[in-house]
Amino acid sequence: MLNTSDWPEKKLNVLRGLHLDPRNVRLDIDPKVEADILEDLFINENALGLVEAICKVGYLTHDVPVAIKRDGEYVMVEGNRRLAALKAIQNPALVPTHQARIENLVKNLKNRASLSNIRVMVAPDQNAADQLVAAIHTSNLRRRWGAARQAAFFQAQVDSGKKLKTLVARYPTIDVKQFVRRALIVNEFRNAKLKDPALRDFFTTKQWKSGLSVLNRIYPSRDFQALTGFSMDDEGKLSKSISQAKFNKIAEIIIQGMKSGDLNTRSLNTVRSLRFTMLIDELRDVVEPRPQAGKGSKKTGEKAKGTKGKQTGDATQGKGDDGTSPARSRPGRKKRYLVELSQIDVPDSYPHATRECLQELSAIDMQRFPNAAFLLMRASLEKSIKAFAEAKGADIRGVGNEQGRVQLGHALKWLLQYAQKEGPPSIIQPIQRVRDGKLVYMASGDSLNAVNHNHEFSVDPDEALAMWGALDPLMRYVVKI
Repeated sequence: MLNTSDWPEKKLNVLRGLHLDPRNVRLDIDPKVEADILEDLFINENALGLVEAICKVGYLTHDVPVAIKRDGEYVMVEGNRRLAALKAIQNPALVPTHQARIENLVKNLKNRASLSNIRVMVAPDQNAADQLVAAIHTSNLRRRWGAARQAAFFQAQVDSGKKLKTLVARYPTIDVKQFVRRALIVNEFRNAKLKDPALRDFFTTKQWKSGLSVLNRIYPSRDFQALTGFSMDDEGKLSKSISQAKFNKIAEIIIQGMKSGDLNTRSLNTVRSLRFTMLIDELRDVVEPRPQAGKGSKKTGEKAKGTKGKQTGDATQGKGDDGTSPARSRPGRKKRYLVELSQIDVPDSYPHATRECLQELSAIDMQRFPNAAFLLMRASLEKSIKAFAEAKGADIRGVGNEQGRVQLGHALKWLLQYAQKEGPPSIIQPIQRVRDGKLVYMASGDSLNAVNHNHEFSVDPDEALAMWGALDPLMRYVVKI
């Protein structure tokens, strides 16, 4: 049983007599540099908030921190964040990234000198100290950090100005290069020129910090690397193959998706996911804009007489800010160009053809090719319902087409019967809407068949978008098995 009543107490100087515990930084290596630990505690553990609390409320002594004598020096084993704050109060220059803010907080602190020495409890040995720390935090704090927390540590080092060679020398048993490269790419996104002020403000939120795992799904992929050409040399200098203007547009798309929640670790669970495919296609259009119909050849691309300076199609003549003639301006656009597939994750057990059909649909520009999108919506719906029925062990032919081929109408009829029996009730009306067309003809099974069979029938982009709005709940329902 742990008994701390006989542990001695000592008063030690926070700058010279007490050291931050390198084991608190759980990188499984020793020793760590105290300056690195300070940076980490301020950037990732909000030690600045503790500085502010001490300056405004005072240093509370009811909770005595715990130290241990290790190799002739006193090391803090419980209370490292407090010690970091007290060290910074005595010498703000120890934390260059936060120096100005610390100096502003402590300038009116009257008892600053009295905080240079603090009372600590001294544990008799490391085992006793570990028992106390585990009891306080109800877990084993000596577990090795995960990749995300290690990345945050090295992000703090890069942000504080540490160079790659310095970090490699300090942490020889860790693959520092991958973390430094990640930190530099994150900074590329943070430094991108974003048109929307709300997106720039997003970098200051907790959602941005917690959402870095989303960014980590994107930037290491081969597709993203092929588009951007990010590389880091042996000196730790990052370069990219695309212009800054194009990267700004890429960053805007990705940051907007992170902010809205559309891009998340679930929708981007693999590089094969539909949402990931759709994102890469959208980014590819930024890097390699698709020419508009009727443009690009000498005969059709020349301006007709009397039309100089006029707009043609949905894009204006002239150069974009990256020196190209883009088909459209993607960031900030009001029209929807691609179907929203972030909530539709096709199970691996479904046939490859079903997945391929949806992947192709995700890449079709509804504004330019509404009929092609409409046809693929129809095909995707029918294939997905059949795959869903097969996964449930059901035979759609039993709904009334035992002799012939199972078509979309039979598939929708079976799906309605299945939903009426298995639920949820909320999906029944959306299925009826598409099957019967009682709410709106354009979002009905009849219109899906008409675009496929009726040579007089066509749709416009708004009608294609309306159809997907009707199909979306059905598609999300039939991919859940």
